[in-house]
Amino acid sequence: MNDTSTGQRIGPFEICVRFRRSVANLMCQWFCCFCTFAFCPVLVGQEAPVRLASATLASQVASIASSASASSGEMASRWPYLERVGQFHVHSTVPIAKLEIHLLYLSTLPKELSTSLAISISEQPIHLVVLDSRESLDSYVNRLLPDAPSRRALYIRHRGPGLVLTYFNPGWVTDARHECTHALLDASGVKVPQWLDEGLAEYFETASSNPLKHVTHGAAVQSQIRYGQVADIQQLEHTDSNTALTAKDYRDAWSITAFALNSSDQTKSAFQKYLQDLQSERAAGLLSHRLQPSVRSWREDFTQFFRRQSH
Repeated sequence: MNDTSTGQRIGPFEICVRFRRSVANLMCQWFCCFCTFAFCPVLVGQEAPVRLASATLASQVASIASSASASSGEMASRWPYLERVGQFHVHSTVPIAKLEIHLLYLSTLPKELSTSLAISISEQPIHLVVLDSRESLDSYVNRLLPDAPSRRALYIRHRGPGLVLTYFNPGWVTDARHECTHALLDASGVKVPQWLDEGLAEYFETASSNPLKHVTHGAAVQSQIRYGQVADIQQLEHTDSNTALTAKDYRDAWSITAFALNSSDQTKSAFQKYLQDLQSERAAGLLSHRLQPSVRSWREDFTQFFRRQSH
């Protein structure tokens, strides 16, 4: 065989060497493409997760995280207001005095998750950015991730510390608790399906002693019950993880979470064991199958439970 570039004859050994080099190059290119997809950040908010590759984001996450160990002068030059509340590192353009009461409600979230779900919650830092307006948040996100959709708040899954981006508004503590629930579960290695991830975030976003009194979902579920409609857990379980959840999906996910945690000791125990298996990377199966032994009739038990909440 002749080399087309030099016209010289190539022996069998040289042919073998060149073939192996070609294969190695192809494998290297494939691996680079895989890493770009596998390790790029994922945004989690009020819509389906969005996967984005961004070196700018990686440096920004590192920059924000590094401020936790920087001197006070260095931190002040990056963010006008900084506060640490438990494992939450707050980086804000809003005075901390305006956030203090809200941060109290946020600080209890890790303990609430640990107690209610009977799982261990990681103590690794969660970095929480608070900007002064929706416009500021959109501008901030667009500089980092031009392809990201506009959202009220979002959690960025990335290697290293979790990053939650928010803007200050009357419902800020709800937004912050929702996204920080995603961050804490993710940091703790609890890999739940997308619909349940949102169901748990919707459930724990309520900063009150009674999470069953959800501002929007509670009344909507009561209305569904009056018309004989119940959440379809099996339909949610078979929802494509790349499909955006609808408003009804969020409501159903919240109501299923509320039912599982509060209907009976048996459903709560089954739900907790399911989450423990997910955290331990044991075969967990489907939640509907795990709840089945403690539920006589899904429709009847679900309906009766929420009817009791209306009294």
